[in-house]
Amino acid sequence: MPAEDEYQGRYLAHQRRKAAVLAQILAERHSGRRFADRPVGDGDLEPLLDAAARAPSSCARRGVAARVVRGRDATALLGGLLVGGVGWIHRAPAVVLLVADPVAYKAGDEVRFMPYLDAGVMAQDLMLAAAAAGMASCFVNPAVREPNRDFFTARFCAGGLFCGAVAVGWPWEES
Repeated sequence: MPAEDEYQGRYLAHQRRKAAVLAQILAERHSGRRFADRPVGDGDLEPLLDAAARAPSSCARRGVAARVVRGRDATALLGGLLVGGVGWIHRAPAVVLLVADPVAYKAGDEVRFMPYLDAGVMAQDLMLAAAAAGMASCFVNPAVREPNRDFFTARFCAGGLFCGAVAVGWPWEES
């Protein structure tokens, strides 16, 4: 095996540093359902939404979009509609809804599962970006109470297929 030149050595050291940073982010990543009373601005969300938009998707369709919901009234409404958000989601400064365009999933009955897989990858990338930014996040499953489904879809999804959500905010710090 040939000896490593100085350029290759720097490159390999850089790769090891990147791997260490990713390993640290993965180790620190956890679900946070308590958030500080600190707003999440557009600039705070931008790298998270960029990470979600760049996430791999089935057949490179990019059939799932991220829609940001903010404001106490809107997040409280989500808390009443989403089974997984009961009792806590209203405290999130921002909730990113993952909404699929069913037209993007045409082969057979793949609309039953592929949008959820794509949304899961998006959610994971978004949550890793949140951890890298020092933010807390938590995935919210796509279950909506049966009597509220039509209202939820009309209010938040506009013809799309709701595939889950990620609540995002600055971490709660106990005094």
